[in-house]
Amino acid sequence: MGDQKEQNDIKVSPAPIPAGWVLDTKLREDGTLVKHYLCPATDQHFYSYEDLMRYVRYAKEAKISIYSPNFEVNVKKEGHVTVKSEGHN
Repeated sequence: MGDQKEQNDIKVSPAPIPAGWVLDTKLREDGTLVKHYLCPATDQHFYSYEDLMRYVRYAKEAKISIYSPNFEVNVKKEGHVTVKSEGHN
């Protein structure tokens, strides 16, 4: 994970966001907004596009997470405040 500056600097993805992921903005308790890439089905998140794509390539090859043929959606955890979402579902 990056520092605070990196977390707030996600403006536009360098390339399309993979299916199953969204660019999400989360409101922290201290009032700051933090943008991150989120998989709503698993509640996994990454703070940089590079980290997201590294994980997606690995997960597709290993057939894990949402890329597993036997994947079942988990219920999203309570307490996550979504301010705005952008991207693919």
